[in-house]
Parts: sequence; C-alpha cells; structure tokens
Amino acid sequence: MFERFLKREKPRVFLGSLAVVTRTDAKRHIDQWGMLNDSNLDAPLQATLQEIFALPSANEVGSPTSTDLALDVLIPKFQSGDYWDVSLGEISIPIFWRPKITVAARLYYLTSGRTKRTFTVTQKMPWSEFLRRLLTWRAFFRLRPTFDAKDMNRLLYFACHSLLGKLRTGA
Repeated sequence: MFERFLKREKPRVFLGSLAVVTRTDAKRHIDQWGMLNDSNLDAPLQATLQEIFALPSANEVGSPTSTDLALDVLIPKFQSGDYWDVSLGEISIPIFWRPKITVAARLYYLTSGRTKRTFTVTQKMPWSEFLRRLLTWRAFFRLRPTFDAKDMNRLLYFACHSLLGKLRTGA
C-alpha cells in the first residue's frame, strides 16, 4: 500500500510556450520618448526567457505519460523607469515610476491540458537603486536612457528566479 507513495514517479516538465505581450498602454509612448523603444525591448526579453527556461519542447514529446507537465511562461506587463518634473508656474511636481516586470506561468498536464497551477511574480527595481540611478550624469543629461534593456533583463532574471522558487515549492 505504501509502496505506491514511496516509489512515486516524478513528473517530467516540458516547455509549452514563451511570449512577451506587446505593450498597448499610454506609458509606452513616454518610454519611447525617453529613447527606450519597446519594439526593441521585446526581442531581448524573449531571448532571455528562452535562455532561462531551457527545457525540451512539449511539441516534441512522442508518447506523453499522465504525469508529464508543460509550462507556459508569459510577460504580460513591463515598463522602464523614468523621472519627470512637471512645472505649473512656481509649483513643481515630480512624477516618477520605477522599472517593473511581471512574469506569469501556467503549469498544466500535457495529456489533458488541464491546469495544475498558475503563478504570477512582479519584480520592481528597489527604491535605493532607482534613486541612485537618477542622480547620475546619464540621467541628468539624458543622452541615453537612464534605464535600458540590461536593467529589464536583470529584473527578468530576478522575477524568473522567484517564479521557479514558487514552482518548486508549489506555493
């Protein structure tokens, strides 16, 4: 009776699909104005996802077992950070937003397509790093964007690390 629990087969995990949702919000125009072109950011994020989740493809499984699982990973939202100073006469209002990325995953049974678990992780740049980056010459002169694809890839690595931790523990 207990042999079934002791010799339980661990499921194999395959990669379903990876996707980066193209931004349609109004803030994407502000990010593009800040010289960070979102169309150029989609491809590096997609490449980083493929690098992180280097699993065998679910489409190539010849005979799946009932315990086989597939993982779909999606980046539904992301934004680069910036700082603006809006002046209304003598009153100055600071407007800022930090770089942020959201990663969602769906773990499902390969044979039935039934969802086992879903996970979502949002990673933001810490306030200390954000403020430190705003006090640089790069941010002051704005010859290049203050936050670029490297920053977004780093946030993506942190978010995926948290996501994999959730996948492993099942929390």
